[in-house]
Amino acid sequence: MWAIRAEKEIEVQGGRLTCEVGRDGICIKSCKVILSRVIIPSVIEGLPVTVIDKKAFLSSKSLKEIWLPEGLAELGDWAFAYCSSLETIYLPQRNLSMGKGVFKDCHKLTKICPLNPDGQSEEEIGWLLGAVPGKLEADYLFAPADAGKREWLQRFDDKLQEFLAVPDEDGFVKMVYCGEEDIVANVEYYLQERKREKARLCFLRLMNDRELSAELREELGNYLAAHTKGCASEAAWEVVFKEHGNERAYYEAFTEAGCLTGDNYDGILQEMGESFPEMKAYLMRRQSDQGMEEDFFAGLSLD
Repeated sequence: MWAIRAEKEIEVQGGRLTCEVGRDGICIKSCKVILSRVIIPSVIEGLPVTVIDKKAFLSSKSLKEIWLPEGLAELGDWAFAYCSSLETIYLPQRNLSMGKGVFKDCHKLTKICPLNPDGQSEEEIGWLLGAVPGKLEADYLFAPADAGKREWLQRFDDKLQEFLAVPDEDGFVKMVYCGEEDIVANVEYYLQERKREKARLCFLRLMNDRELSAELREELGNYLAAHTKGCASEAAWEVVFKEHGNERAYYEAFTEAGCLTGDNYDGILQEMGESFPEMKAYLMRRQSDQGMEEDFFAGLSLD
């Protein structure tokens, strides 16, 4: 039982906390975010910080990065809901008691990094765990203590395959039934965004490929190749060019998946124009290398 001793305010890096001091620990009731990066200390006045209360950071629009305390045990309902700028969370490598809607509508949240006992972050796993609350909507996968282990990665991949297999129209139909009329008027946008979301997840797993099976690697690559420049849906190319225009890792995954072809090469270069010259040069080298390989194997023909 949480026996309250006092409530007080303290300054921390990036903000000002309102805390509830209990017999055995500290509960963070709210935070006035001052900077984009907030670090919550593990100990306040000799007591461990164990709870982030419900709505503690609700609608903190300027918050981009937060470090949660080592002894954290519980995240309350809507603790970080509507933090529209929140991108990165560092938290202890343990499973937490989770309330409902903790990260509701945190659309920019991309990385949730578990910190091991030495304080080192699991960056690669952070990208995958970051996809769990918003993109995959799989609460059972929000398990920082297990994230990165073979069994967890298998469950992640199972959910990813399930997500890719769901027809794009299904979510739209649910929205119609719920009376979201503004969505009805934008059915084409919704369907295209659904494809982009699937492409984002394909890129994410290919670029963070620990324990990724050859079969799933091929499936993810095939999805991207079916949504590249020149296809009915260009979702994969749109994610690369419009969302990650100067990030080479995306172009590497794009080309390795077979998304750059002789048919779409000219169209890609034309759309890029003068944008991202280094990435454009990379694609030109890749296309040149592919041409050299084709010429080499053609030269081995016995015809």
